Amino acid sequence: MFEHGLRFRVTSFMIVTMLSTMAWGQSTLVERSFQKLQQSPPSDPGHFDFIVVGDSNTLKPLVQSDIFRQSLKEFNILEPSFVLEVGDIIVGGDAEGVPAQWDVFDEVIATCEPPYLPLPGNHDISDKRTEQIWLNRIGPTHYAFHYGNSFFILLNSEEVGALDRISDEQVAWLRAQLASASATNVFVFLHKPYFAHDGDPDAAAELWDEQWANVADALHGYPVRVVFAGHWHGYLDCGTREGVRYVICAGASTYGMRGSEEEGKFNHYLWVRVRGEDVSWAVIKPFSILPEDAATSDRLDELYRIRNQCIAAQEVFVPLGHPVDDEVTITIRNPHDAPLQSVLTWDAEPGWTVSPLETGYDIPSQGAADLAFRIRADKPEDARYPVPAFRTLYKQTQFGPAVDVEQDLKLVPTMSASRLEGGITVDGVLDEWGTAQRAPLTYPVGFDAEDTDDLGCELGFLWDDQHLYLAVETQDNEHHQPYAGDIVWSADNVEMFLGDWSWGLSLTEKGPEVFLYWGVDVSAETVNTDVRLAVKRDGTKVIYEAAFPQSRLTPLKLSRGSSFRFNCIMNDLDASGPKESRHWLELMPGAGSIGGRAPRVKVVLD
Repeated sequence: MFEHGLRFRVTSFMIVTMLSTMAWGQSTLVERSFQKLQQSPPSDPGHFDFIVVGDSNTLKPLVQSDIFRQSLKEFNILEPSFVLEVGDIIVGGDAEGVPAQWDVFDEVIATCEPPYLPLPGNHDISDKRTEQIWLNRIGPTHYAFHYGNSFFILLNSEEVGALDRISDEQVAWLRAQLASASATNVFVFLHKPYFAHDGDPDAAAELWDEQWANVADALHGYPVRVVFAGHWHGYLDCGTREGVRYVICAGASTYGMRGSEEEGKFNHYLWVRVRGEDVSWAVIKPFSILPEDAATSDRLDELYRIRNQCIAAQEVFVPLGHPVDDEVTITIRNPHDAPLQSVLTWDAEPGWTVSPLETGYDIPSQGAADLAFRIRADKPEDARYPVPAFRTLYKQTQFGPAVDVEQDLKLVPTMSASRLEGGITVDGVLDEWGTAQRAPLTYPVGFDAEDTDDLGCELGFLWDDQHLYLAVETQDNEHHQPYAGDIVWSADNVEMFLGDWSWGLSLTEKGPEVFLYWGVDVSAETVNTDVRLAVKRDGTKVIYEAAFPQSRLTPLKLSRGSSFRFNCIMNDLDASGPKESRHWLELMPGAGSIGGRAPRVKVVLD
């Protein structure tokens, strides 16, 4: 057994300070992998290869990814010195269901011949109990080792209770490891890419300061070549900053790969070559090898700016259940030194009219143009998705080919939340709700929306000075929720996006449970007790009634005239059939596939 601080040296290989806060035994995966690694030190300390892979889980608790199984076969053929996994190995959930998932993983990873050294992702560790399971079965949550001329540091981005950054305590450990190590190259690994921004490039500096500056400062003065991370399903070369290369490798997943190949959305792993001080890698997907710049942050930033800043479409607000007749302006900007010429065309869905359907534009350098269109849906039942979509070829690019931009009309239904004096008793009985506006969930996924016996749902809001209240009334032929924790969405539950927060409301075998997926200045992916929830079943009717305190609504202020954006999914799993696979209703389409980025309803407090 390796104790804290023990250094184990074999030729050019050395294990350094196994970093759990508890002892770990010889039965752990990391222990077995180090024993393998001990038996095969590099013949030349400055000449070896290793593999980086990430996010090998699936959305099914007892199924390992076929992509990951195939990758293991290729690892055996390539014979790297070792394999490093940057987390999200299982789907996770409540601790009671996790051991069975690790059993399946044990069977799969047993086929991997090279030493396999993992670190935890957010699906692998979500609370103290799942952390303990990791420690008992996998090994330490963060650790370091020497191999050849290099030093490898595996950080834990899943510290229970930590807020979207590596804790100062772990950074202190990192500094100690760097100070005591002697190596030509240093490599750092973690699951969540705290060094990267997701979306607006203008937010990058602020995110770096909030989430990564403490680690970046610790790396100064050491030969850190690359920081590898996962979590964002895909590949992304994030470039070099202060001499350190940053890379996202999260390609073993079979879900979440929505986007084009130039955005890095493809299955992959990395073959990393160490040749003295020179470090390079190939991006490998089944039967092909891609260059390092297959997807770059420069191109990703360019695509974001074109789609969100150079082409800006006006939102169309319409009261829920009303027709549409409005003028829409699309602004095209050309920040480049050459003129921009192209054509914008519309595809109008049945029930919608757009005039004109096509408009050409010729924009001088550093200029802009406002293109005006009339949008109509004369019948309320037509004023819904699918909506008209426009397309234009944006030709002024720097880091790749012209971009064929296609966007839906930005239709924003609106509804109201009435103020209620005296508050609500959260009991699942809706006596206090009176004439509160209700919104039906009308977009089905995986079943016929007209089968209201199987699933039907509507919701509404009320508010007072202390709380925002939500009522969800569901008609469901069978209530089935065998899960708990962060995978309650796999069966009957309310999954929702409320402003900057994402919540799950469920009736589990433990009783009503509120799960926080992400929020503002709080530890996410946890069971939450601040939100009061009651769930009442009456035959095939299930009512979810919840009270969200002001502290869990930031930045929304509970005052007249305030508003927030909202989307909701009603998940359904019928163990007895006829629909034995998960299906759901959506308030606005896309919530079940692209989550918080899907269109939302605007809710106004009045």
